[in-house]
Amino acid sequence: MLTLLYRSDAVALLPFSALADICVRSSSNNRRLGVTGFLIEHEGTFLQVLEGEADAVGTLFDSISRDTRHRNLAVLGRWERQERSFGFWAMNFGPLDNPDFWVGEFASLRQGEAFRRKSGDAETALAVLCRAYAFASKVADSDPVIGDFVMGLSPPVRRPVVV
Repeated sequence: MLTLLYRSDAVALLPFSALADICVRSSSNNRRLGVTGFLIEHEGTFLQVLEGEADAVGTLFDSISRDTRHRNLAVLGRWERQERSFGFWAMNFGPLDNPDFWVGEFASLRQGEAFRRKSGDAETALAVLCRAYAFASKVADSDPVIGDFVMGLSPPVRRPVVV
């Protein structure tokens, strides 16, 4: 099982509806490939994690790499694991508009420029994704639309070890 973490910058800021559309199309494609994933966007910076068989993740990432809606794509980490850490959804994204998200260790990242700079660090990016993933997993139980993206049981997030 391969876990791939990357970041990129939007060419232009996307409205919520465009992000939702990406998520819906990706969810369908990812189910077919057996890939799970989670995406966040904050003021034009994307962080995404993909998990699945190495060939499927590689094929999907090649396609993502050619998407002209983003640039400065950088792989922050690749881990081989026995099981998924982000296996709840075929794909979902976590909007970071809830002020409760930006407390504690993430308070200094709330401003877009700080987030953009620090999100290039694999540990920081993974920590943000893990918190957003856990936050979104709680919402999934009460939102039938989000429930359509669910692919597994809501697991405790096991942060992959960054090497």
